Formats: sequence, structure tokens, C-alpha cells
Amino acid sequence: MNRSTSEHVQLSPRGQVTLPARVRKALGIEPGDDLVILVEEGRAILEPAVVVPIERYSEERIREFERASRMSAQEIKKARRKWRL
Repeated sequence: MNRSTSEHVQLSPRGQVTLPARVRKALGIEPGDDLVILVEEGRAILEPAVVVPIERYSEERIREFERASRMSAQEIKKARRKWRL
């Protein structure tokens, strides 16, 4: 698909757009891929999203880190306050 190719799509009542198979194939987009939509000068631009998993640590996991660290008890206490843990 080159830059001048266009496809007609309709916005669903729920605000959804289905990308035609030809467009998905040309862009290498597959089901489940994450995208970012930018709005610039009245145009919507889709780009691949970079997704970085965030791990939420339990209190037990935090204690494991503390036991393995080289920080003093006072440094750990200060860090926990700063990080609001």
C-alpha cells in the first residue's frame, strides 16, 4: 500500500473503526497489537505503542529487596518514605 492509497471506513456507534485487512497487512498490524492515536492538524495518526509492563510489588517482595540490599535500616526507611511505601 503506498501513501496515496485510501480505504473507506465507518465509525461505529461505539466510536470504533475497523482497519481493513489490506491496511493491517501493509502496516504489519495484528490482532492484540497496541497502538497510540495522535491528533495533529485535524488528522488522526496511528502508531505502534511501546508497552512496558509495570510490576506492583507486594510488601513481602519489598522486604525481600530490603534484605538483599546493602542499604542501612535508616536508608531503607528514608527510601520507603520517599517512594510512599
